[in-house]
Amino acid sequence: MKVAIPLFDNWISPRFGFSPEMLIVTIEDGKVISQKTISMAGLALPQWFDQFASLEIDTLICGGIDGFCHHQLKSLGISVIPEIAGEASEALTLFLNGKLEPGLRMCRGRGRGLRGGKGEFFGPPWAMNDKKK
Repeated sequence: MKVAIPLFDNWISPRFGFSPEMLIVTIEDGKVISQKTISMAGLALPQWFDQFASLEIDTLICGGIDGFCHHQLKSLGISVIPEIAGEASEALTLFLNGKLEPGLRMCRGRGRGLRGGKGEFFGPPWAMNDKKK
């Protein structure tokens, strides 16, 4: 399985399609076997989708994402976990432990998450169907 996380430094990019780098993580048997960071600088949105397809990405963990991009990725067979905020390494750890769900905020005092208070799912209505019940 391959997971992609758009980055701004060590943080998950707040908006899909605008980050300069992408973390690509290969996971086997619930463990990270490799990870690399690739440049996304200067790529137009259609090139992002081409990158995802050529890299055979299975899951995207991202911040904000619009309905068009969300549906394009799903049409490529990519599972999208949207509206995640915080450090990429923390999100990856939660994903590996099966505890990452849409709308998770790993920022002190905001939203819900390990260090924040519990709150409502944060996300656009079209992403609500992706929320775990």
